[in-house]
Amino acid sequence: FHPADLLDTVDVVVTSLLITDGVVKPRWTAGSKEHHLRTHSSAATLQKSIITMWSSNNNNNNNNNNHPPLSISGLNLFFTLLLTTLTLSNNSAGLKLFTHPHGRIHRLTGLFHLLWLLYGALFLINNNHYTQNENNDWHRKCLVYDITLGTSGIITTLTAASSFPHKHIHNRPGESGTLSNDAIVTQGEMVEHSFYQGVNLVQVVYLHLVTWTVDLDDEERLSIVVFAKRFGMLLLVTLPWAIRKRFPVNSFSANWRKNNVEMNKKKNNRHHNGGIRVGTEKESKYLWFINGMYRFKKWQYVFYKHMILHGLNISVASSYQSYKNDTTSLPLPLTPQWRIFWLLLNTSYVMEFFLQSLVKRQVLSQKFMMVLNALLMISASIASMESNVLGQVKVEAALISLFLNFYNRGHDVLNTMVTFIIVYFGNNFIRI
Repeated sequence: FHPADLLDTVDVVVTSLLITDGVVKPRWTAGSKEHHLRTHSSAATLQKSIITMWSSNNNNNNNNNNHPPLSISGLNLFFTLLLTTLTLSNNSAGLKLFTHPHGRIHRLTGLFHLLWLLYGALFLINNNHYTQNENNDWHRKCLVYDITLGTSGIITTLTAASSFPHKHIHNRPGESGTLSNDAIVTQGEMVEHSFYQGVNLVQVVYLHLVTWTVDLDDEERLSIVVFAKRFGMLLLVTLPWAIRKRFPVNSFSANWRKNNVEMNKKKNNRHHNGGIRVGTEKESKYLWFINGMYRFKKWQYVFYKHMILHGLNISVASSYQSYKNDTTSLPLPLTPQWRIFWLLLNTSYVMEFFLQSLVKRQVLSQKFMMVLNALLMISASIASMESNVLGQVKVEAALISLFLNFYNRGHDVLNTMVTFIIVYFGNNFIRI
């Protein structure tokens, strides 16, 4: 993707949404041809404004390249399509999701979170004037932004879980509210998401601390003080996993197991344990695509947990050199590659639920929602492969973490600390 090509892409998508076989779709227009022409003209103006902002941002972030990274283009395309859809929805139904009086606290926090994501995408991916005088200011801006983004995401998720009666919803086995057409996001899925959002927040604060705030460097690498400092920092960032069992667990594999089809047929009752059972038997024409996305999400999660989460935390604690006194290089959480990945990761967490809400309000079609979800998943995966993200992870740390996850399942804190001890002393003895 290139920013200059996005306008044509969006124009094709929007035109396909507005017109089918020469007939204006009712939900996108007030009904008259003149109204359609005005709407299409407004859409074109909106598209050009959005693309101008994205292109300006990409030009600033890629002065030495003719094309921006695919991950940036994917992020830009996603927000362009989302904003265009919200603006063009019938009677602004998409925008009214933020103004309806029911669940107002959640709607306002959701609006703030969306605007905060857009602000980060436009202005806080890269600092093109990183100098000794400005370096501390850039550090602080990114740290404050990251903490605000993580906190806002958690509040948005928890207010959704408390403001709406999702605790009474029970989807049929094998259906998740994030992708299935007839299922609804349950309270358990929301609360589980809040745990991982909290883990992400703790991790990004940890990365800021160990890369430019706390000095972990020491000439005597095997000294007990250095080891204790690194061990303590890693323990603090891993401790949230000690309460993982207190949160709901929703298995990815449960969404594609064949026996769920039989369970759906046997449990076709409308009411379930005092709640409402929703969903249909798994006969959707998009079933193959939905199941494929669940499988992709599962292995994406395994990769994220043991490479980007535990693997990166262990690698940073075991050997990362602090940039506290370095004015020529960017610490890891301030690099453009990490900031793109971090933004895509946070966008993915909240958009799973928000896009499904747009489907229920008939602002998005189920097919288009899955396309947007796939776009985010692919863009986040590409961003994680960048050298300043994946390149910081020690392969042995990720592999040992993965092995212990299956061998000693459910003990993430113990597994992570054992992995750190092996990697830390192993690397130092090899140097000796």
